[in-house]
Amino acid sequence: MGIEGVNDLFGDLPNYPGKTPPKNRDKKSAHYDGPLAALKPTVYIINGEAQDFYTVGQLAKALGRKPVTIRMWEDRGRIPPATYRTSEPSGEQIPGKKLRGRRLYSRRQVELIIQAVEMYIGDKPRHTTARWNEFKQYIKQHWTK
Repeated sequence: MGIEGVNDLFGDLPNYPGKTPPKNRDKKSAHYDGPLAALKPTVYIINGEAQDFYTVGQLAKALGRKPVTIRMWEDRGRIPPATYRTSEPSGEQIPGKKLRGRRLYSRRQVELIIQAVEMYIGDKPRHTTARWNEFKQYIKQHWTK
């Protein structure tokens, strides 16, 4: 029996066991999108174009780090400030501190940061072998707004 025979024999079978189809399986999850697969972007319309945006928390989750780490990288100039922000929250939450909206990173920016971390930082300890100068230079050269 050739490959055509096997496809004819099994072509009609569902991709799940048993007769009851799964309830929580969405069709998007079958397509793997790397570290961004588990994240749910917020879609905003910028200049008439729908774009995916990710918060600091989502970026941190994709990198396996904490949000405070991403904010520290921004404060220390390792990554540029977020290009977009949500609108300011109403009211004063911390006396004397000006509130700004949440940082939003575009899909391309998140992919760039993930790639740079894999190339220059990885899972290395804090400052021992991490190549921060190359990391910053790479981000600076390829950052898009």
